Amino acid sequence: MWVGIDDTDSVKGGCTTYLAALVCKKFHVKSLPKLVRLNPNIPYKTRGNGAVAVDVHENGSVVRDFVLDLVKKYAHTSETNTNPGIVFFDELGAGEKNLLREFYIQAVSRHVTIDEASTLAEEVSAEVHRLNNGRGVIGALAAVGCPLADRTYELIAYRSEKAHGPRKLNSDSVFEMNSRTYPKTYDNVDLETGQVLITPHGRDPLFCGIRGETRAAVEAAWSLLKPLEEIPLTQVFETNQGTDSHLRSKIIPDVRPFDCVILEGFVSENPKTIEGGHVLFRLSDSSGSLWCAAYEPTGSFRDVVKRLRVGDAVRCFGGVGRYPETVNLEKLFVSALSEDRRVVVPNCCGKKMTSAGKNKGFKCRKCGKKTTPSQLTTKKSERGIGVGWYEVPPRARRHLSKPLIRQI
Repeated sequence: MWVGIDDTDSVKGGCTTYLAALVCKKFHVKSLPKLVRLNPNIPYKTRGNGAVAVDVHENGSVVRDFVLDLVKKYAHTSETNTNPGIVFFDELGAGEKNLLREFYIQAVSRHVTIDEASTLAEEVSAEVHRLNNGRGVIGALAAVGCPLADRTYELIAYRSEKAHGPRKLNSDSVFEMNSRTYPKTYDNVDLETGQVLITPHGRDPLFCGIRGETRAAVEAAWSLLKPLEEIPLTQVFETNQGTDSHLRSKIIPDVRPFDCVILEGFVSENPKTIEGGHVLFRLSDSSGSLWCAAYEPTGSFRDVVKRLRVGDAVRCFGGVGRYPETVNLEKLFVSALSEDRRVVVPNCCGKKMTSAGKNKGFKCRKCGKKTTPSQLTTKKSERGIGVGWYEVPPRARRHLSKPLIRQI
């Protein structure tokens, strides 16, 4: 029996993956459970917009009762933005699998409605259970349908249900683990800031999560950590994290609210820094233009964006919010640089000459000698940027974004 669950947590706590781990602990499962991240731009997501799916090899009615009891016990249904959805499938034929796969492809990259999910549930004969408005049915169906053509793994450790406050973990062991397992595991720490990234800060049962290329890699990494509190449960998930499965190539006029996009074009307006430290530049293609933004949390990535100039050819990877005039950059590929030439200020009487006015050349303050614009020379300026890939630092990376280390 396939079980899909989504939207049981809230900003105040809870964790849908914890329910999947409890199901795996209770029953015999046919394979590792799936942790499926969906469109990160959806405004009513809680944190990582993750749903789970488990293929349970047990009596259907027993599984059904256990899962429904779990959701009723742990879901934060008193919160207005928590809308659990649970789906069950006794069997999945080829037709149902195809429909669910296509639905996942939509749910990970654009805005999908509850009505669309309800229509699909009828087409594939899913047994559906909804709490509150049941929006979680979207993720529950998508998680079952996710094919994981490209997959990574995450080992999640859970703390005692009585635990609260900051996670107690020897931070030196995290850096040691990272040095011994990277790049088989990744995004464990941010070396730019010295941050540990594997521990969350919310009021949920998750102690830490280690992401990696294989099950063996994340299990080996866990063995190197030194938790300083009780860890009663761990679970390895197969996942679509770090795969760029959310991104779709588009032209600018086709960008819609909440889309996940790849846009190819050229810089048509030089970068500018606005209040808050965010850096924006104008991207154009043959059909339109919009803003691309490197927001303050992306740290040194903004320094790369600041070095772009009009005429540079780029591919931009990122997400769109409610208003599709701006793309939040996750990654950037510079495919060609325009030549940026600067006027060489001439010397006279042992000093740099000064401007004689706009488009009037330069003059020497000491002897009065002047140079006309036609007499001036230019030189190619150092850009501090080259053709190639650039990405946001680990602390600013979205779950679905593929780190460059996975592309090498």
